[in-house]
Amino acid sequence: MNIYVCEDSVEQLNHMTQVISNYIMIEQLDMTLTCATTDPYELLAAVEQHSDIGIYFLDIDLSADINGIQLAQKIREIDALGHIIFVTSHSEMTYLTFKYKVSALDFILKDDRENIDRSIRECLLICQQRLSDIVERNKIDKLEIKSGSQKLFISYEDIVYFESSPNPHRIILHLMNRRLEFYGNMKDYDDLDTRFFRCHQSYIINVDHVTSVDKKNRMVHFSNGETCYISARKINKFPN
Repeated sequence: MNIYVCEDSVEQLNHMTQVISNYIMIEQLDMTLTCATTDPYELLAAVEQHSDIGIYFLDIDLSADINGIQLAQKIREIDALGHIIFVTSHSEMTYLTFKYKVSALDFILKDDRENIDRSIRECLLICQQRLSDIVERNKIDKLEIKSGSQKLFISYEDIVYFESSPNPHRIILHLMNRRLEFYGNMKDYDDLDTRFFRCHQSYIINVDHVTSVDKKNRMVHFSNGETCYISARKINKFPN
């Protein structure tokens, strides 16, 4: 789940992004801080590049030609199911969120930094729980793993390959732009789906992400630039 922050105060922006980044890391949430900016149009451009449900922390007074509520309305045109949270000192403008029908998850007041930090963490946890509930109802083509204290649901299409970890009883999951390590046994994923192929004792690959196979050097090349080995006896069995 992608997180976006728009705040005209650089000091406040930096503080919020630090709180968000720390909480994601500590709780190992399945979230990415995708855009943190003072420019509402930069945020909109970032939103347009992604198709999944987002989380939006928006100031109302953005010192721009649109305010945070109007920005939220434009976000709704792109991401109808996104979670919008307003962080502002203008409590009197709460009614406008109903006028513009942006369905805000929360309205955090800047009256107390400790309150801001706590409310941000609570909102992230609610969003994670809602995502988990949605995935629970739609588990097809989703891999469920436990990383740290969090249960994560990973789309098969996002998995590049599985790698046996040097740490006992653990697996490294290679995704397009990150890696996760979790407890597991490679044998449990041999028959996960038709798109996955056990090319080596230490690797199970997603053939949809394979760009080429170097038979001479016995290397598999993936769409994210990574490579892994393929055993000699598996080369001729590689699906075309």
